[in-house]
Amino acid sequence: MSDFFIDLFIAATSSFTSNCLCTPIENYPMSILQHNEQKTYQRIILTFGKGLFQIQSAFAFKGLYSKQLKKRINHYNHLKNILIGSLAGASTMLVMYPYEFVTQRTKYLQKIGKRIDLNWRDCLIEILKNDGIFGYYKGLSACISPIVVFRGLQFGIFDSTKEITDALPFIGQLFWVQLLTFVSHVISFPFFKIMIMMKADSLNFNQASFKYKNVIDCTSQVLKSQKLTFLIQGSTQRFLLATKDALTLMLYYNIQSYFKGKYHPQY
Repeated sequence: MSDFFIDLFIAATSSFTSNCLCTPIENYPMSILQHNEQKTYQRIILTFGKGLFQIQSAFAFKGLYSKQLKKRINHYNHLKNILIGSLAGASTMLVMYPYEFVTQRTKYLQKIGKRIDLNWRDCLIEILKNDGIFGYYKGLSACISPIVVFRGLQFGIFDSTKEITDALPFIGQLFWVQLLTFVSHVISFPFFKIMIMMKADSLNFNQASFKYKNVIDCTSQVLKSQKLTFLIQGSTQRFLLATKDALTLMLYYNIQSYFKGKYHPQY
């Protein structure tokens, strides 16, 4: 368990550094549109904190699953690496989803439902009273698929090509990791788009029936009404996000090599 907390610390350090470098740039276009410094700063702080915790959790869970599965599974290393990444992404989403769901529902009801006085705490209690504990996980099936695909590919490809990465200088490593991270973002983008549509549907908390029954039904309806290219439109805009994720990944493994090599010689 101590290794789990070491991974949390290393991931937090890596994520903090990459977020400091990339988050202001990532939010700069929005700041131009808003012309409101206070809203811009609040957005940057919230994005920073959310991103920090998500990445920190993903790396910590990855380390935990790696130790467990590598002891039990000795074959199919490439598939095992993808599975470990997917499990790490799924675990992170299970932890983060209730907070994100309540936050988005609060904003939705304030804006669409005209319940201006509604706050996060009241919304949290309202969900619990009406739907029970499982109410916090409405729409989870759609939201969990993008992160499962993305983390599975990013971590899986990186671990499977670790020997190639180690032979490169730091700049070469960063370029390679950014490339594989960007490819992972592009492949997972259709799932991300379906997630957005499903989330918008699940946030409709009036008595009307939902438009989509599940992820498969949503995907089927989209493909019937739109071309297949609709699901990948906008995927190239993930390049800056790939830069931040790639930088975090590189910092994590470089810090991990030093930290565990110093305090845990068996690594």
